[in-house]
Amino acid sequence: MVRKTTQATSHKRKPTTSLIDSYAAQCWKCLKVRSIESQEDYEEIRSKTLEKFFECKRCEEPGDMVMNFDSLTMRWFQDEHSIPKTPQGLKRVLVVRTNCVKVDVYYESLAPRRKRFKSIKEVATFIEDKEEFKDMTLEEVSFAAPKRLKLKKKPVDSHSSSRNTEEDGVSRDA
Repeated sequence: MVRKTTQATSHKRKPTTSLIDSYAAQCWKCLKVRSIESQEDYEEIRSKTLEKFFECKRCEEPGDMVMNFDSLTMRWFQDEHSIPKTPQGLKRVLVVRTNCVKVDVYYESLAPRRKRFKSIKEVATFIEDKEEFKDMTLEEVSFAAPKRLKLKKKPVDSHSSSRNTEEDGVSRDA
């Protein structure tokens, strides 16, 4: 699974963080990267990755996007497999740090009053007090952060005319 970000803007000061705002998945069959319409759809795909790999059903068509690791406006992050889908009533928020190397994971309660949680202990305290979360288990909450994907250049072999790059199972010919 792959995610991309674009930087948030603020007219008062320099942006210190950005939110992940677009979601994508790589088809296991054709290896093309496909845009995923919403965070909820992405989480559904991600939560089932160990049972069933993502298949786009449009393998004949061109990919929706190219994973350009050298882009200055886009950063790619990859989630761990099988992170559970966010429980109803909460939202999983991913915030990219200023240096664009790490992502912080938070959960937010939805209406009527938004509250942000930074740890599993804070979520546990919150759901203990709320009747609507009585059926939720803490196994449905994961603070595992996506890892940044970036191009790693291998030493050029003098006998080879092509160079391969690889990180976290994502490979690309240069």
